[in-house]
Amino acid sequence: MPVKGYSNGQRNNACTPVRFFINGKQHTVHGEYDPTTSLNDYIRDTAGLRGTKVMCREGGCGCCAVTVTLNDVTSGQNSSFSINSCLCPLYSADGWQITTVEGIGSRKDGYHPIQDRIARFNGSQCGYCTPGMVMNMYGLLHENPTPTQQNVEDQFDGNICRCTGYRPILDAMKSFAADSNSQQCIDIEDLNKNLCPRTGMTCGANGLQLCLGEQSWYRPETLKDMAGIIMENQGKKARLLYGNTASGVYKDDGPFDVYIDLHHIKDLYQIQVTDTSMQFGSNLSLSKLIDTLDLKKSEKGYAYFSAIANHLRKIGNVLLRNAGSWAGNVMIKQAHPEFPSDVFTIMEAVGAHIAVVDCADGVVKSYPLLSLITEIDMRNKLIVSLELFKQDEKYKLISYKVMPRSQNAHAYVNAGFQIQMDAWKFKVLKKPSLVFGGINRDLIHANKTEALLNGKTLTDGVVLRSALDCLASELEPSDDHVLASAQYRRNLAVNLLYKCILELCGAKHQTRVSGPLSIERPLSSGVQEFQEKKGRLATQAAHAEIGVSCTGIRRGRVRQRHPILLPGVVRCLRCDVTGAGHDSERRCVECLASARGRGLRQCQGHHGGQQPRTVSFNDSLCSGRGDHSFPESHVLFCSGKVLFAGQPVGLILAETQTAADEAAKKVDITYSDVSTPILTLDEAIEKESFWANPLAEHRLGDPETAMKKCSKTLRGTTRCGSNYHFYMENQVTVCVPSEERLDVYSSTQSSELTQGAVSMVTGLPMNNIIVTVPRLGGSFGGKALCSIPVAAAAGVAAYKTKKPVRISVNMSTNMKMSGKRFPMLANYDVGFDEAGRVNVVSVDVYCDGGCSPNSALFFNEIMMTLDQGYHIPNWRIKVIACKTDTPTNTSMRAPGPFPAGLIIESVLEHVAKHLSRNALEIKELNLYKVGQTDLRGHELTYCTLRKLWTDLQQWGDVARRQNEVNSFNKANQWKKRGLTMTPVKYGFVYMGPGHTVDVAIYARDGTVTVVQGGVEMGQGLFTKVAQAVAMTLGIPVSKVKVLPNQSHTTANSFLTGGSTASETSVMSALKCCEILKERMAPIREANPESDWEALVKACDLAGIELTAKHKSAPKKKEGPGEFHYFTYCVGVTEVELDVLTGENQVRRVDILFDCGESLNPTIDIGQIEGAYVMGLGNLLTENIIYDPETGAVLTDGTWEYKPPTTKDIPVDIRIKMLPDAPNPYGVKASKATGEPPIVLATGALFALKQAMEAARFDLTSNKEFQPTVAPYTVERLMLGCGVHVDKLVL
Repeated sequence: MPVKGYSNGQRNNACTPVRFFINGKQHTVHGEYDPTTSLNDYIRDTAGLRGTKVMCREGGCGCCAVTVTLNDVTSGQNSSFSINSCLCPLYSADGWQITTVEGIGSRKDGYHPIQDRIARFNGSQCGYCTPGMVMNMYGLLHENPTPTQQNVEDQFDGNICRCTGYRPILDAMKSFAADSNSQQCIDIEDLNKNLCPRTGMTCGANGLQLCLGEQSWYRPETLKDMAGIIMENQGKKARLLYGNTASGVYKDDGPFDVYIDLHHIKDLYQIQVTDTSMQFGSNLSLSKLIDTLDLKKSEKGYAYFSAIANHLRKIGNVLLRNAGSWAGNVMIKQAHPEFPSDVFTIMEAVGAHIAVVDCADGVVKSYPLLSLITEIDMRNKLIVSLELFKQDEKYKLISYKVMPRSQNAHAYVNAGFQIQMDAWKFKVLKKPSLVFGGINRDLIHANKTEALLNGKTLTDGVVLRSALDCLASELEPSDDHVLASAQYRRNLAVNLLYKCILELCGAKHQTRVSGPLSIERPLSSGVQEFQEKKGRLATQAAHAEIGVSCTGIRRGRVRQRHPILLPGVVRCLRCDVTGAGHDSERRCVECLASARGRGLRQCQGHHGGQQPRTVSFNDSLCSGRGDHSFPESHVLFCSGKVLFAGQPVGLILAETQTAADEAAKKVDITYSDVSTPILTLDEAIEKESFWANPLAEHRLGDPETAMKKCSKTLRGTTRCGSNYHFYMENQVTVCVPSEERLDVYSSTQSSELTQGAVSMVTGLPMNNIIVTVPRLGGSFGGKALCSIPVAAAAGVAAYKTKKPVRISVNMSTNMKMSGKRFPMLANYDVGFDEAGRVNVVSVDVYCDGGCSPNSALFFNEIMMTLDQGYHIPNWRIKVIACKTDTPTNTSMRAPGPFPAGLIIESVLEHVAKHLSRNALEIKELNLYKVGQTDLRGHELTYCTLRKLWTDLQQWGDVARRQNEVNSFNKANQWKKRGLTMTPVKYGFVYMGPGHTVDVAIYARDGTVTVVQGGVEMGQGLFTKVAQAVAMTLGIPVSKVKVLPNQSHTTANSFLTGGSTASETSVMSALKCCEILKERMAPIREANPESDWEALVKACDLAGIELTAKHKSAPKKKEGPGEFHYFTYCVGVTEVELDVLTGENQVRRVDILFDCGESLNPTIDIGQIEGAYVMGLGNLLTENIIYDPETGAVLTDGTWEYKPPTTKDIPVDIRIKMLPDAPNPYGVKASKATGEPPIVLATGALFALKQAMEAARFDLTSNKEFQPTVAPYTVERLMLGCGVHVDKLVL
């Protein structure tokens, strides 16, 4: 992070020192850091506090949250709140007190109540997001020590967790609420931890000036000072900043010569009240503005403040709103007119004015807000305040924001409508204000429609239709590959105006009353039921070291450090992977022939200025030849044909991450033989771009004859797009060379594959490479193979430079270069009878392998699992592997069963629709029965599907709820509900020979360590192993410590995946303990009264070996088929859809799960909930979009890629484990849980599809089954409803 031209750590004596406290310890910097250095960079890399995480660097995930305490400029009092440290510039922190997760509690000093509570509620799995969750809650409790449960749920709109499904996190946090059942509010003594040790007051300087080489940083105290700085630096590119949140969206703005921090200008915080208006200073954060509006809304003339505040709450998330100012938000709009600023939209709708100071003469002028976009040249100017005017009760303000998901997302379309109306005659008294965002960069007001409505009566049907037609004609949405379609955005804008008029005038028909209403989300809740059984491993304490997951240093149920914290390594070389394709074009446009390059002609680095100690970028590191190829058919670095945009071409090595990032931008790539990429399955099929098919067609029975005999047949299509794993910890490896070996610390699912890859690219033998795998920050299959090139690259670099090397791939690069879930297109034919009994399915499944055929293994899983829960006697399944110019696709949670479930559920729903029957009846008719043989020849001796189905219908009260759904749909035209049930039969294989486990007992104190070959990534593997060891040896779990996976101790361990590693590791651990108990038995018999500590000492004195190692896996029973056993589960999902917008909500899900005898029910329920919610994202909100010209991934960050957040989960989620259902083929009678629930999430898609089709029938009389497409976004849902302007009546 050094300043250009300064050696790392060199002090600039011309600078004012910047002083701040972190956890009570003072830190001082003198301008030795680049101005773009974030507070997160400093906390992690300089202060060494790795509990604060980093992932997106966009303010979109929340794992970097810290709590800051600073002096309120206006009141002089300390104010504490949480922010994203990844966006906060380091130099903005002068005078601040920063609290990280380490500062509030630890094992040594005792855990903070928040840390303790989230652990006790099982709210942490991989643990990577947990510190951010903790610190966000810590900030809330500072602001409001007695929040309501609703306050708590609203607080977590910016924290993403990919593991848990959020329910246990929210339960833990809501336990602090004043209205919770626990009534365990925070003790005031547990706040204000580790503030300044002297006075508790902040210690910032009065005025700040930093000379940063060719750049400068200022923090003026007055407007006059600020104006002087701007005028002194005319001609230079200046960045005025408050929260710097815009850098999370527009990352390529800059570079800047001058940075001006506005935090200390007191005049910009003023709130002034006049007889006719209120003025709000431009330094008010969005959170502070919302609070002020809520406070003032009861005053006469300002009732509309409530609507403004509610709209502003939809901006970003709490952490962003705490940091960013309202003025900054509208200035983004000024700099980027296409930006759908919510502040601008709502404030322009109400006729707000802004006061702007001209720094040249100090004159402040008032302008209509619209002038900011259309008139004012903001060079040398600054917004001072916002003015909102009193309005009489005839003014009505209504606003909307329709987003890809429920919160923390930009708008597809936002709108603010203010209409002055006679409430009795519904006559528009004055030209209304109709403001839109998200249409195109130029349109703000719908001027023609405003003019048309002026003086008109809104209840006049002719007026309504004319207004809607006029609006549709004057809107010309821009085309964009990432935005929703122009058709959707135009139709949506028209529908929003209709909703507004419907709300103002009221519906004339009862079925349209719900039209203007948004889908309200009540507090979320959950139920978990499971059978308590004596002797189960889980009767031991579920959290052996409670709270460790919440300190950030030692996460989750395991006690391992983050991979990059290495003893003895003071400084690593940092790396940036340089990729081919559009990214380089954007950075070095003049040096590239085209982003669509297919041949790599030349790749070189250049120096556009003094380069900060960059080590190397040359052919020896970027070559893809010889010993640098990895693995079979996978090139480590491209040196010839470019296989996809974003393919790595080389590695930059530098002493800091910032230096590496800057150097990577200076790499020129020249292409030849440019061609248009093949990116979709449709394109691949059209151009016959296929891989040689390695998979034979699978047939069961006589499908052709069976199809001819069926009285009814149908043909249909199902398709799903690609999904990103969205593990919270990006790909990361540290490689440390020594005299004879390489020590590799990698976030990978396989130490053995990683060890082999590093050996392959370096030429070192395997015994010279030691791979250590601590706990992963999530994976879901994404670190099975995609992690290995990263480790190999680090190995090459460390081997050649003889220095420690760390590669931490940023999120954008990771999304471009890594494989994802493979897209799928299935064309099916189904034959059935009048009753709905399916007799035959014939299907061609096209799967996108990307630029290599390596993912064919996962395609095969579709053929193995396509039957899911249904007995169908005749099958023909053909899988075709397609070749596209995208990264090699890879495994992702339930890689084959997930698309298989989507296909077969589509078939059954299609049959039901055709027969005009309830889908539940058709599905139940075709369910497997005990003793039947499945698609692959397995005899289903222990099939519990029908019991689960019947029990769930009763437990979930399905019949009553189905009737309610039907009644609701009849009574509502603009809201529809859907309900369906989904069965899953999920086959599990104990992959490979198992995982080695080494158990060691220490004679001095009786403690135990376990090293085993399975990789912990949030699934609770280490906890289950620890509990198995503790129970078998008869000791407390607190005496057992599971250490990181290490290749030396657990050599040749198979890849961890498929959800069964916990079982095989537990099995090996149990065997180790039995070996030890057998050795110790004679001593135990001779000393029956000895406690454990005395026993092990006696054994040691007797020369008994107190370590044992074992490796095994359960054997498959004899017979056809691949699977060792099946997990069964059934779910019922109920949803609600807003027909006019496509917005939707999962109202409730009930899941009944046959988990055998769970090794740990708490962990397994967490896996069930997390997998289901992940499925919701994959099916409803997440999609990978490529640039059709360059092939570049466009959805490469949290701004465009949208996994579920806390308010996208089911409002009511109920999980029950089937009692008395031991698995005769499982370890300790258990079954795996990590993957089947994601297939159950298809129920949400089909329930929404039912709701959509119900609306479509109402509006168009079309009863046809619509093709199944995932993700079913708000756009697809609304357009699928068939809303036409003819139906938009009162």
